[in-house]
Amino acid sequence: MRTRLTSIVLALVVGLMGCSSEEPIAGPPGTSAPSATSASLRVVSINLLHGTACPDDSDRCDLPGRVALFADQLAAADCPEVVSVQEANQRTVDELRNALSICEYEIVWDDDPSLDREAVLSTLPVVGHRRFRLAGPLRSAYWVRVQAEVGLVDYFSTHLASSSDDRPCDATTCPPPCAVADSVNTCQMRQVVAHAEEFADDNAVVVIGGDLNATPTEPTIASLRDAGYVDTHLAAGNAECDPVTGDQCTSGRVDDAMADLIDPTSRQRERIDYLFVSDARGCDVVDASGLFNGAPSDGPLAHPSDHTGVIATLVCSVSAEQRTAASAATMPPLPSTTIAVGGGPPDEPTRQAISDAFNTLFAGSVSDPEVKLTALEDAELLRESFFAMYERTKAIAERIEVRLDAITLTDASHAEVTYTLLLDGAAVLDRLPGKAIQIDGRWLVSRRTYCDVATQGATEIPDACRA
Repeated sequence: MRTRLTSIVLALVVGLMGCSSEEPIAGPPGTSAPSATSASLRVVSINLLHGTACPDDSDRCDLPGRVALFADQLAAADCPEVVSVQEANQRTVDELRNALSICEYEIVWDDDPSLDREAVLSTLPVVGHRRFRLAGPLRSAYWVRVQAEVGLVDYFSTHLASSSDDRPCDATTCPPPCAVADSVNTCQMRQVVAHAEEFADDNAVVVIGGDLNATPTEPTIASLRDAGYVDTHLAAGNAECDPVTGDQCTSGRVDDAMADLIDPTSRQRERIDYLFVSDARGCDVVDASGLFNGAPSDGPLAHPSDHTGVIATLVCSVSAEQRTAASAATMPPLPSTTIAVGGGPPDEPTRQAISDAFNTLFAGSVSDPEVKLTALEDAELLRESFFAMYERTKAIAERIEVRLDAITLTDASHAEVTYTLLLDGAAVLDRLPGKAIQIDGRWLVSRRTYCDVATQGATEIPDACRA
């Protein structure tokens, strides 16, 4: 793996403006015209905290104020060209549109209705964007392609499984390129790398970043390094996170109250937010890389989020051919898929039967576990673990409601279902992908759908959920 730190002189030449240095790079001996120039790119990533766990009267821990503070920080940094935000949703995007008055960002957003997604801001021309579902029912990665002075840039932003939904893998949940010995978090990272290998342009500057919910010594981060990606924080010469002082750390503040957000002395204690760049283009990571606005603000809000943002400043050699190719780039097509014959929306009796099955199994309005099992595929295989889990979670389970967001029949006996589980009226598992299956004339929730919910954050997986 090749990691090259640029000299102080080069850093001064490039500066912090993110524009092309237009510094010629000598061509082959005997030629008079330069073969390439150098150009720079700045990328920022932050988990901006959606705030839905905050007190109701706090307006998501002052989301408008926090977004405004982050927008001010971007403006003070002369508007870094590509900015990724995790824990984004439509409310976050609306607040960003209100706050970004100085930097002329295009907000790249696909109107995903989920609570915790990724959005990207770009001052550069956007070629296209695409979202990928990752292992487990909750997480995604957002690929955005832009045209830059460094040539084409393929940026993959993601927010990987945390302790609340990470768990050991099984062959069904974690198919290749994952290994059954992986955690879901590590599997998700392998999937992001695989998407980058499949879709990123061979000549692009490829960046993978976000809140990866893994510390530098964990397998998730090792999988990135093994795939040829450089940790820009360390490549710029920054020290590793010191959990005692909070120096160079990105996470650790409370995320369900205002206390740490208004406290300039609140400390982080681990580094789980990153920007990795592929070593394929041989870009240098210059000094203006590491934490983004790690120091507290002197206003009423000290920090825009429970996370500290990260920034990478890259200097890359770029040829005229690479610039020309970037200006003409498009998005590659998705692989062809087979569409099931007979698919479509269900009739009203079928829709009601599927809705009844999901409500019987998941909703707190049904309190008899034997009745709940009547709505589950392969219930007898799951009986023992189901009863054990129900007893552990009964107090919470009684407060659960179910909202069916979409139902599509794939054939006469199978349906794709998008659904949300709400606790006391607030979405806690938002727009999950699920399935319903008709057996002996009755619609049931599929075993896999139940297992995806029941094993969130588990340390042991029932045998019936491994199949």
